[in-house]
Amino acid sequence: MRVIPKPGILNQLQEDKKMTEQEFADFLGASRSSLWRAKLPVDDNRFSLGQDVMAKILKNFPEKSFEDIFFLEHVSQVCYGNTVINSGGI
Repeated sequence: MRVIPKPGILNQLQEDKKMTEQEFADFLGASRSSLWRAKLPVDDNRFSLGQDVMAKILKNFPEKSFEDIFFLEHVSQVCYGNTVINSGGI
């Protein structure tokens, strides 16, 4: 399992603050590149969301709960004979 942001939530939080990418990164206390990687689709190999960035987001939006911003992605792997089947879900 991994923690990922809800689709579009980081962009929505930024739009609500009416901030540019750099202003929003500065507001969070994160680098612009860390913010950019966190906004990528989770199936993009460049996607990255470190615990430090998660903590900074939660700290700067105290009115939001963890569940308002993030969710746990569950990936299961089932083996049938010689075939491995991957299934993703929430």
